Amino acid sequence: MEWLKEALKGLENAQELEKKIAEGIGKNFVARADFNALNSAKKGLEAQLLQLQESSVKESDFKQRLEELERKIAAEKDETKRKEREADQEVYLRKRFDQAVGENKWRDELTEKAVFAEFQNAVVMDINKGKEDQEILEGLTKDKNYYLNPNRPIEMPSMGRVSLTKVEENKMRALMGLTLKD
Repeated sequence: MEWLKEALKGLENAQELEKKIAEGIGKNFVARADFNALNSAKKGLEAQLLQLQESSVKESDFKQRLEELERKIAAEKDETKRKEREADQEVYLRKRFDQAVGENKWRDELTEKAVFAEFQNAVVMDINKGKEDQEILEGLTKDKNYYLNPNRPIEMPSMGRVSLTKVEENKMRALMGLTLKD
């Protein structure tokens, strides 16, 4: 303020001007120490705001990942329930199938699996509504050699006539330990 007093020397109303300037400076200006304190407080608050914004973004990402995991879990539960229902249905149909088969013995396991797959499909067909399981199974196995019959030999198709060259025949005879043909 001393510089101001020096500048106002010699002017009329110098004291009055000095007083008005001092009041104006007191109202409109802040001391350097106060300014620096406010400025550092402002910078600290801006840093906190930035951290809060970043954590908000991270929280949003977390929420999205959580919702995605919840959707996956729900989908897996639905899939598990569906598979359980299918397994229960298969067990139920297997029991019906076995009762329809009764005492008959299958020719082989592959035939049994194939006929069971056909039986599963046939049971739900509209054409078979109202039919007994044995009737459906009879329609699938009629005139086919699917069951073992101890009184009847299993029919096998012929192998046909195999013609070998002399060289091929001698190789086979040599492998079997037989004498070679000339």
